[in-house]
Amino acid sequence: MKNIIKLLLVLLTFQISNTFAQKGKELMIGAGGAFTGVLIMNQNFYGEPEVEYAPKFGYAASFNLGYSFDGHAGIMTEVQYSIQGQKYNDKQNLDGIKYEVDRDISLAYMNFPLFFKYAFGEQETRFRFMVGPQLGMLLSAEQEYLRNGAKLGSEATDLDGNTFITDANDITDRFEKIDYSVALDVGADFHLSKQWLLSAGFRMNYGFTDINAAAYRIKDIDNEYSPSHNVWGGIYISINYKVDVESYNQRSF
Repeated sequence: MKNIIKLLLVLLTFQISNTFAQKGKELMIGAGGAFTGVLIMNQNFYGEPEVEYAPKFGYAASFNLGYSFDGHAGIMTEVQYSIQGQKYNDKQNLDGIKYEVDRDISLAYMNFPLFFKYAFGEQETRFRFMVGPQLGMLLSAEQEYLRNGAKLGSEATDLDGNTFITDANDITDRFEKIDYSVALDVGADFHLSKQWLLSAGFRMNYGFTDINAAAYRIKDIDNEYSPSHNVWGGIYISINYKVDVESYNQRSF
């Protein structure tokens, strides 16, 4: 009887060890980049006549760190430098004079997303879904605002009663320093070897914060104000190295 119990304990220990050995715990370190289409939803022309949106493209570059709990579920974070913003191009009637307007706003952010990741599929190619919150820290905000090819130097008054130049180049003070958003990534991981994998997918981000600083939430020409939000989406690609956490062959993260 004792021998049977010992045998059962040995088999149980082996089974538990084998189960944990198949969990696929992995640490992943890498770098990536994205080519994106960017948008500021609800424009802010500080009470001047608004113009039509024009396409604007941005980019992002990041360092990545991820951890897989069981080969399927995991978490991933990034330190990401991102260029966002908006372009406008249209005619504008200001003080009875018609202008051809070209305005290009560029916002530089350091973003910190925290993804919850789920992966499935064959070992060599695994599809993935990632979603999570993101914290963005504004680094700088600049614009090129030309009317008939030149700066007009028009003035407006903010909500604190201060006069400012609407077409100034440095507009960092007109935006909130922090942007809270949600990020979504749908794609696949392609194994190049046991340690190296290439990840590619569609990345989208939507900001919940009104990015206009409080003093610049100025009503438009129709005496209305709409909060502005960052939105961007594009193709994200990264190359990653997997660290064998428990010194055994593991499955894809």
